[in-house]
Parts: sequence; structure tokens; C-alpha cells
Amino acid sequence: MVSRSTLPHILVCAGTVAEWTATDAEKWKKRLVLLAQAAQRGGAEWVTLVPYGPGAVSQVEHLRATLCDQCGGEPYADRIIVLGEHGVTVIVDLCADGQERIARAASKIGASHITEQRLAATISAPAPGEPDLVVVLGSAVDIPPSLVWELAYAEIVFLDAPWSGLDAEHLEMAIDDFARRDRRFGGIDS
Repeated sequence: MVSRSTLPHILVCAGTVAEWTATDAEKWKKRLVLLAQAAQRGGAEWVTLVPYGPGAVSQVEHLRATLCDQCGGEPYADRIIVLGEHGVTVIVDLCADGQERIARAASKIGASHITEQRLAATISAPAPGEPDLVVVLGSAVDIPPSLVWELAYAEIVFLDAPWSGLDAEHLEMAIDDFARRDRRFGGIDS
């Protein structure tokens, strides 16, 4: 198992806002529980879920209502926070545009106060830091437009699985892959 100090935050990029909207509240509840359980077994305390692709504004609002009214979520800025089982907090970010996420964070900070650290903290909030592991459900050929900032220092694992098929085993496979890696944070082998 990866220790808590090396994997406190996992980001999962899966499905589109349209697919998320088609997922009923009961399936959402189960999905949130399995993400929290798998993350906890891997030593993480935070899971951020972002969509791979966009949807209509009406779909985002419907999804926000479903997650808050039926799944125990609480609004937090542009995100929904769900306190998962075993102390794992799940952040559902409904923004499918990574550039928009950065622009929103920069706007909150103010142009004269932007630093890399402040931008990273605002983008990741309420998680205390950037993700260490990014799990992308989809092709390893395409980087999702929803991920821009989050890929800077994180390890990436691509899994060929659809949103509708996401289960705990997928996240556990990604965590196992992460545990076998030698993180160099952009460095090269000497």
C-alpha cells in the first residue's frame, strides 16, 4: 500500500457532464462510496472527480442539484464536496475546461497576487494540495481538455474503461501502478 505521505490526493477524470447527468442519484451514491473506499485503501484522504468532457449549462445545474439534494453534497465555490466514508473527502468539480478552471482561480486571487503556490492552492481547494495521481478513463492518446494545471507534477495513469463501468478495481489498479513508479517530478534518470 502507498503511504499517506506519498498519495494524499487522487484526481479521477472520467466521463462527460452529459454522462454524469444520465447517472441517477443511486448510482452516484454508489460511485462516490466506491471512490472513497478505494482511495482510502490506497492511503488517500482526498479524491477530486472532474469530467473528461463538457455538457450543457442545464446539465451542470441538474447535476449540481442531484449531488446536493440527493447525494449529501455541499456546495464549495464551483465544486460539490461529499464527505465520503473512512475520512475521505470527494470533490466533484463540474468544470470540464481546464483553462476556465485556471482563469476562475486567477480571478479569485487577483492579478497582482498570483503566484504558482496560490494558483495551485485555489485550483485544488479544499484539498490541501495538488493531486499526486491523475487517473484518466479514456485513451492514452488524448489529454482531456479538463486537465491543464493538474498534470504538471502528478503521475498519470490511463485506464481504458467507460464512466459507466468505473469501479473500485480500476482505482485500485491505478494506485498499484502509482506505487511501483519512481517519481522524479520532471527530472531525468542520471
